[in-house]
Amino acid sequence: MSYTVTQPVPYPKSILASAENYIALDIETTGLNPAQEQILELAAVRMENGQAVDRFSQLINPGKRIPPFITELTGIRDEMVEHAPNIHKALPEFLDFLGDNLLLGHNTAFDLRFIRYNSMVVMKHRVMNPYMDTLRISRLLFPDLPDHKLTTLIHAFQVGETVEHRALSDAIQTAWCYEYMKKHAAEKGISLEEIRKKNSREE
Repeated sequence: MSYTVTQPVPYPKSILASAENYIALDIETTGLNPAQEQILELAAVRMENGQAVDRFSQLINPGKRIPPFITELTGIRDEMVEHAPNIHKALPEFLDFLGDNLLLGHNTAFDLRFIRYNSMVVMKHRVMNPYMDTLRISRLLFPDLPDHKLTTLIHAFQVGETVEHRALSDAIQTAWCYEYMKKHAAEKGISLEEIRKKNSREE
């Protein structure tokens, strides 16, 4: 698959939708700044009609020592990535898996910052997939929750027991949370778009 850079265009914003087909993704990194830190793990799960039909999971050698607090958070150790591919090999395969599909994540902007930055550096390719964010959706549908962390949603919706802070498990659980919220909205006759418009008028 080849990539070319066209003239600059704005990145798409997150959308609100009741989608049947999408790809849930998550990444792990060595830190917070994509210009200074590296992607450590890429994962995604392809969802069709509420079912996972395919998945992608790849550890990445970041070319640097993994900070101790990242190892404590994720369980990913230096020896686990010693023979893993670097971002130049792993990212094109990951983007092939994503294609031009609708994406889903939790606090998706963080993941996409790293993916977009590395896509431009490695491949001179601009990632333009539309995306949804379970963090944003949960804030609209469940404003009374104490917070909207993925852990909180998993427990509140009873779709899992814990967050492992590994990319594939987080991507799968993000999809489960979205499916729960989508079903909840449908049962209550709630339109996410109407909620967004209402909140926009009140801000």
